[in-house]
Amino acid sequence: MAVETSVVNPEELPEGAPEEYARSDLTIMEHLVELRNRFIVSALALIVGVIVVLFFTWDPPSSLPNTFEILLEPARQRIDFNFDTAREVIVSQVELADPVTGELVAVDPETITPETSFRDDLGLDAFELDSLLNTFAREATGGFILPIDLDDINKITTVEDAVEVLGSKSEDNFRLASFSPTDRISAIFKVSIYGGILIAMPVLIYQTLAFIVPGLTSGERKILLAGVLGCLMFLVGGMAFAYFVVLERALGFLLGVASENVENVIGINEYISFVTRIILWIGIAYQLPMVLALLARIGLVSAGQLLHFWRYAIVLVFVIAAIATPTPDPLTQSFVAVPLLGLYFIGVLFAWLLYTPRAGGTPG
Repeated sequence: MAVETSVVNPEELPEGAPEEYARSDLTIMEHLVELRNRFIVSALALIVGVIVVLFFTWDPPSSLPNTFEILLEPARQRIDFNFDTAREVIVSQVELADPVTGELVAVDPETITPETSFRDDLGLDAFELDSLLNTFAREATGGFILPIDLDDINKITTVEDAVEVLGSKSEDNFRLASFSPTDRISAIFKVSIYGGILIAMPVLIYQTLAFIVPGLTSGERKILLAGVLGCLMFLVGGMAFAYFVVLERALGFLLGVASENVENVIGINEYISFVTRIILWIGIAYQLPMVLALLARIGLVSAGQLLHFWRYAIVLVFVIAAIATPTPDPLTQSFVAVPLLGLYFIGVLFAWLLYTPRAGGTPG
């Protein structure tokens, strides 16, 4: 059965008719063929994106960036080997004989300097120094396991040596754990798929818009394109904020709980899921201004109503922040909630600019 179609001659259109009517000359089958072709292009872009990220994740040359190194950076940033932490550990762990009474007393913090020698000034042997360095490493890393071998102990003479050697060692040896033979493979492909989607996103959006836009009026096109650009901008901004600000603080809280008694052994799948969840959900939460703009455009809310709702908005923003961040501490939630509250008022501005009353309704 043939599908009939009528080709519209632009010269026969009534005066004032939208120009889009002139392009409604494709049959249903032709539309489906176009849709198929755009799906193919989108799929190829996604495959290329996954391959590119897979190359930088599997085992790239040392001169090229490694995706895992990038994802591990927020956890590494919270590792802080410094003199103050070393001094606190020494004071809590080392006792010296009082020169008068002969009793063992804690070391005076004022006597500890970067040049203090573990062997000459504190009288530690190799075994005592090994125990002290492990305690220092646990405190500085928030409970991570940092292997300390005999070569490290031989290199360390002073407190300053301990800070430098263990600090550089933590950057080189910080690793995630694999609890099954397939953990690493599944994590690599998980990262590759997520990264491939991000890389292919411009092509996916373009192909979607190229299929939809010809059927829209010029006004609808402008709104759609502005909305897409706005969503992309807020999404990227939210994901960058999650990576550079939220992750380090969230990891600092979670990995620091009971770190003196619990060693952190993090599975690679668990860590990747944790990081991608925070980055994704905060990126989605940053769509709040665009959601409010859409609601105002279709006449469901107005800027006045949103301003009147501000007390409830504060509660709602903290609920969204609690969902997006898995940490129960108020500090990390506030780091997410305060920018979201600012985005809420940006949404109010968008609502004021874009509000369109519904038919038969009254302006808000």
